[in-house]
Amino acid sequence: MDARFFVTGLNHLETSVQCRERLVRADSSLEESFRGLRVEAGLTQAVLLSTCSRLEVYGWSPDPAAARARTAAWFIERAGLEARRHLDERAGEDALAHLFRVASGLESWILGETEILSQVRKAYAASVAAGAAGAELHRIFQSAVAAGKAARAATGIQDGIHSIGGAAALLARRIFGERDGGRVVVFGAGEAARAVCRHLAAKDFNRLLIANRTRERAEELARLIGGQAATFEEGLRALADADAAVFSVSSSGPVLERAELERRLAGRHRPIFLIDLGLPRNVDPECAGLPDVFLYGLDDLKDVVARSMERKAGVKKEAEAVVREAAADCVLQLDKARLRREAAPAA
Repeated sequence: MDARFFVTGLNHLETSVQCRERLVRADSSLEESFRGLRVEAGLTQAVLLSTCSRLEVYGWSPDPAAARARTAAWFIERAGLEARRHLDERAGEDALAHLFRVASGLESWILGETEILSQVRKAYAASVAAGAAGAELHRIFQSAVAAGKAARAATGIQDGIHSIGGAAALLARRIFGERDGGRVVVFGAGEAARAVCRHLAAKDFNRLLIANRTRERAEELARLIGGQAATFEEGLRALADADAAVFSVSSSGPVLERAELERRLAGRHRPIFLIDLGLPRNVDPECAGLPDVFLYGLDDLKDVVARSMERKAGVKKEAEAVVREAAADCVLQLDKARLRREAAPAA
């Protein structure tokens, strides 16, 4: 396997939310910075995978040692010294195997996570659109996506909780027990918000208000799950009477500040539970200091799903076997393609 292929990244297993937040503070800034990195590091091919749990650069360079050093420096410049301590750097077959495991949900804290496969596919598509994917990354990423599908189809790894939305709904049910779940406001209408709403509806939360900046998208989601649609401002007003709120909004910073929440809850004397699925965080951490406000973030969800993940230990081994075979086949195909190129007569 060609050592010119490598991955450098940070993930949720070792780095703090604050560190990951600094890396992805603004999507537009991140994309622009990544374009600069491709030039500076001499990445002839590259894919940027950015999710709420990880940020990884997959690169291909004729000078991999220099490219890896510059890519590591890029992470440290954006995230500070904590990034230096926790950078995960791999090359060749190790990097390829890692990507296959990521696409299959084997590197996620929710084993078999469904969202990551879509995120890998989108990251690859963005690279193709930017002209940053060549023959090698085409084969590697197409094979990784296929392996992710095969691992899920051949095993039960995605049974039970398999998304952040499902984990958030499980947390909500644990908060409220078997009694009426009360009124829940969901901010956002993207993939994670949709998963939250589906799971909440399945767990008998029947008073759901979906608030979104684009009301039409809120109305579409509300029709699907039998909830009500609202504008973002209407959702903020509804916090005064809500029992819980879930935030899953794409934003470069908090959409709910402490002063705003304090004003919305003035005169109220009962608990409200806030679940923040955003990265960067949607809810100002200072909100947790207000009376009767209980704030949960992405890292809090890990404890919620830990028991479910233990039950997947057996199927995890099955999925790992599927992924290893797929990765080995991809390495074989890449090596064959390289040998054909080397044997071809010069033009």
